Amino acid sequence: MNQQKKIPFWKHIEELRKHIIHCLFAIVITMIFLMKNKEIIFDHIIFGPAKKNFITYRIFQSLTHYFFGIDFVYFDNLKIQNRKIFGQFNVYVWTCFIGGIILSFPYIIYELWKFIKPALYHEEKKYSIFIFIIATFLFTSGVLFGYFLLFPFLIHFGYSFRISHFPENIFDLSDYISLITHSALSMGIIFLFPFFIFFLTKMELITYSFLKKYRKHAFLIMLIIASAITPGDILSTIVVFIPFLFLYQCGVYISFYAAKTPSNDMKK
Repeated sequence: MNQQKKIPFWKHIEELRKHIIHCLFAIVITMIFLMKNKEIIFDHIIFGPAKKNFITYRIFQSLTHYFFGIDFVYFDNLKIQNRKIFGQFNVYVWTCFIGGIILSFPYIIYELWKFIKPALYHEEKKYSIFIFIIATFLFTSGVLFGYFLLFPFLIHFGYSFRISHFPENIFDLSDYISLITHSALSMGIIFLFPFFIFFLTKMELITYSFLKKYRKHAFLIMLIIASAITPGDILSTIVVFIPFLFLYQCGVYISFYAAKTPSNDMKK
């Protein structure tokens, strides 16, 4: 540790357990808050993309009509059904839990920072607050990207693609909730890519030259991932692939910066 007496391993585990408990308390408190405001959470946020007047649909409707003379949105308000006895209750609890994780993320990062703070050197502590702010910004941006862009594209494709006009598309409640939470949470984690790159570089597990050398290979992998998490149509794949490129390039620059900062061995 930073010029301090070495602490036994079990002490680190005990300290980590304390911070994990604090994070769980924050998630539970936020979850209870969301459960008490279920009308706002579900009617206006969760089921917002199921309505034809959702802001993303209106923007793309205007853009596609202006540039191509076609309509982007082909559906009225989606029909969503519940087919399980406790389906709505389970969705209610699960959604509020995921929402609790998302809203508590800044505090979770803060607790993580408090855990590793004693091991940081003075120069590292100076930019640790900046890293905390950037991580919160990246995660929030990813969640908003998944909610306002990725999920509406998935919903639009799922509704408009038909093998025949005979079957009627009525979405299952659990599938709808699973898709929206997966879209928001997974994109929030993916947007933390530069944050992970910084720590991997500081741990000397990855280098700036490695990221730069295998940039083309990384682009191919990102294209495959973008195709895997989208329906596979060109438009939605491009929408997801563009921020992937930006995040990777940010990761390259961050790796270069992290490699230039003094290492722990140099400071001893």
